[in-house]
Amino acid sequence: MAGAVSILALATLATPRSVSAQDGQKLYEQNCAKCHGPDGSGNTQIGKAVGAKDLRAPEALKLTDAQVATQIEQGKGNMPPFSNLGKAQIDAVIPYLRSLGKKQAASNSKKTQ
Repeated sequence: MAGAVSILALATLATPRSVSAQDGQKLYEQNCAKCHGPDGSGNTQIGKAVGAKDLRAPEALKLTDAQVATQIEQGKGNMPPFSNLGKAQIDAVIPYLRSLGKKQAASNSKKTQ
């Protein structure tokens, strides 16, 4: 019986944990915000120095999820690759990135009313 419990415990540890939307925000804050800023604008000291893109810009919002995932995994321009993040983690970050663009659009529409 003890052997069966050990195998079950190992199987549970080996099973990847699902990644939530909250995890996506945390991953963004840990890996992206120092360059892209908490709002995605790229308006940080490091972001300005390396030419970080505004993730809320129309050009960024036009990218497909697959294109964004590739850029995160492989890097682009001055952005280093984040291949240390797994597919599930990258997939969790993308909706958070998209939400930054929606917040910007909502903020802009309130200003024009």
